[in-house]
Amino acid sequence: MNNPFSKKNIECFLTCARGLENITSTNIDPFCDAVSVENGGVQFTGDMRSLYNVNMHSRTGMHALVKILDVKARSNDELYKEVVTYPWYEWITPADTIFIRTRIRSRYFDNSQYTSLKVKDAIVDCIRKKVGSRPDVDKANPRYSLFLFIAEDKVTIYLNSSGESLSKRGYREKIHKASLNEALAAGIILLSDWKVGQPLYDPMCGSGTFPLEAALISRNIPAGYYKKKFAFQKWHHFDNRLWNGIVKSVREKIVHDRFPIYGYDNVNANIRLSKDNSRRILIHNYVQFKNAEFSEFNPENPGTIIINPPYGERLDEESNLQPLYELMGDILKQNCQNSNVYILSGNPNLAKHIGLQPKSKTVLKNGKIDCRLLHFPIRGGKYVD
Repeated sequence: MNNPFSKKNIECFLTCARGLENITSTNIDPFCDAVSVENGGVQFTGDMRSLYNVNMHSRTGMHALVKILDVKARSNDELYKEVVTYPWYEWITPADTIFIRTRIRSRYFDNSQYTSLKVKDAIVDCIRKKVGSRPDVDKANPRYSLFLFIAEDKVTIYLNSSGESLSKRGYREKIHKASLNEALAAGIILLSDWKVGQPLYDPMCGSGTFPLEAALISRNIPAGYYKKKFAFQKWHHFDNRLWNGIVKSVREKIVHDRFPIYGYDNVNANIRLSKDNSRRILIHNYVQFKNAEFSEFNPENPGTIIINPPYGERLDEESNLQPLYELMGDILKQNCQNSNVYILSGNPNLAKHIGLQPKSKTVLKNGKIDCRLLHFPIRGGKYVD
């Protein structure tokens, strides 16, 4: 079978949360021939080793997509004619399954479901015409998962090499209602001034995402190390020897030192969940979790403090949360001198009640919520410019 991915210059796009593009680019740069930052992700080129390594190592990416087709069309019929001429039969067989996800921002295409159907028809018609039969659609577990992006008349079809989002590391089974996406949590840590070996504290740890991501970074464990499967492992041309070599190299570089990483929460169930998550990836001996009220938070040594407090998305919740934000400001000023504090704020009104002026504000997107990562260097009870 012809293999369109055997060339050494595969064009790809790694999606990520808004605000994490630059850190995502820096993270994958060592594994790629070239990278360039775009809105919502990073373009990169390389060979299959690059693609495998990006999936293994990217801490902040979501889906690593291989560009298959780049065309222009202003109607569904035009799009069909463009897609049907591509030689899909060279790597998709009638025994395979496919699925197409679509994202459209265009005046020319107003029905994403119908456009997806037309693209699917073009692909299967191309294969049927060449070999006499066609592949089926499988939404749950396709061999080839395609992403269709349309911006006005520019149409790009990608092949998803990651499968399930790279943010799903493999250590969370139960999702805490206020849990941060793991990739966003890792991004916030990488955006902070924290360095491996320095103390890191999360006094409202929930299911433990910040401490666990910090522990993975500290131990030099790539984000994809515990991920059970990637989409590229199902492809016909999957190079198992190459992948096993990458996994072996990663395993040999894991660090077994202990680091000062701490997570606290005032809900016992959250601490149990955090500990369960840490055991799932055998990292429980490298993170310390403890049940504690925020009012008791008094770190023994200065370090980096990262907090994702509740945002109060409803008005009645917002007023109830004001005392918590005021308490945060008081505790940080009194007990956290010479530490660097990062608070992910999804509510600018509540953030004002912290009572400190942030040195910087980084715009981030937490799902659909516009957030700001506020940096407070605490020095003598005051922030420092």
